Order: sequence, then structure tokens, then C-alpha cells
Amino acid sequence: MARAGKVKLSLFFSVISLLGLILLIGMTSPINNISFALVFFAVLFVFLVSFGHLLIYLRKGQLSPKSRGRIIIFSVFIVLLLMLSSSQSFNWVDGLILLLVLGGLFFYSSRRA
Repeated sequence: MARAGKVKLSLFFSVISLLGLILLIGMTSPINNISFALVFFAVLFVFLVSFGHLLIYLRKGQLSPKSRGRIIIFSVFIVLLLMLSSSQSFNWVDGLILLLVLGGLFFYSSRRA
């Protein structure tokens, strides 16, 4: 697929997932049904991955396997951070463990790619 096609596809998924996030925030309440929170975090993950791909395509022109892995790792980190903080079970020990896991995943991804 050409560069323009990949940029358009990433932009399409970014816009659709952002609109989905806005609709979920505006029209639902996770207090009434916990499945809305699960859908929110799944759509947030899709948005972060597609927006990361879009940024890399616009900046470098191509997406290497190393960049793809780092986008996935960073997106998982952001979603886990928001999940823990929204459940109010996030303290400094959990933050330290999350940072150690993030560092290990980045190190592992740089060795694999």
C-alpha cells in the first residue's frame, strides 16, 4: 500500500475511534453498566494505536517493526495507567511496578526488532 493510503487509513481509524470515544463519554455512564467502561478502554486503545501510526507515518514516512512495537507498548501502558487510576487503586508502588514493566517491554522490543 502506498504511503498516502496508509496515512489515510490511519487517519480514518483515528477519527472514527475519536468519535466513538466522544459518543461513549457523552451518552453512557459506567456507573450504570460496567461494560461501557470496557468498551471505552478498547476504543481508547484503538485510538492510541491508530493515532500513533498516523504520527509515525507523517513524521518518518514509514513504520518499522520497532516503531510498531513501541506504539503498542506505549498504548497498553496508557490504557493500564488510566484503568488503574479510574478504579482508584493506583498508588506509588503500582506506579513503580508499571514503570518497571514498561521499561522491560521497551528493552525487550528493542532486542527483538
